[in-house]
Amino acid sequence: MDLITFTHVVTRAGAAFGFSLAVVTAMWVYYSKGRSLKALKKRKVWLPWGGAALTMVMASAVTGGLLGQISGGFTGTGNELGQNIGDVAVGQSGAGAVPLSTGEVLSYSGSWLAFCMIIGLALFIWFAKGWEERGLALSGALTGATWGITAAIGGWASMLGVPLLSWLGEVLIG
Repeated sequence: MDLITFTHVVTRAGAAFGFSLAVVTAMWVYYSKGRSLKALKKRKVWLPWGGAALTMVMASAVTGGLLGQISGGFTGTGNELGQNIGDVAVGQSGAGAVPLSTGEVLSYSGSWLAFCMIIGLALFIWFAKGWEERGLALSGALTGATWGITAAIGGWASMLGVPLLSWLGEVLIG
C-alpha cells in the first residue's frame, strides 16, 4: 500500500474523507475550546484552515510541474486515506472516481500566484506558533485537495475562483 500517490482525480472516498476531515476538525475545535461556537469564529482557527483549503483548491487547477506534484500528492493521499478508512469504518472503499465539476485551468500568471500561495502555506506551516496551527493548516490542505475540488465546493471555486485568480495574475504579472 502506497500512502502517497499522485493524482488530480478525486475519488468518492477522497471526497468523503475531505468532508469528514472538515467536520471532525470543526468538532475538535468546538469541544477542545469549551464547547463554544465563538472558538470556530476566531481568526487563529479559520485563517490557517481556510487559507490552506483555498490554496489547495487553486493549486489543483495546475496539473504540471512542482505545483502539480504538490496538489496531486495531497489529492492522492486524501483518496488513499479515504479508501483505507472507508474499508474499516463503513465497510466499503468507495473508490469510484468523482468527476470534477469543471475543467478550469489557471493561466500562466495565475499559476504563479498559486505557486506563491503554496510557498506562503509552506512558510506558515514551518513558522507556525504550535502544532495546533500546523494541524489546522494540514487539515485544510487535505480538505481543499479532496472535498474542496469536487462538486461540493469546487463548483463555485472552479467557475469563479480559477478565472478570478487567472485575471488577477494577468493584472499583477502581465
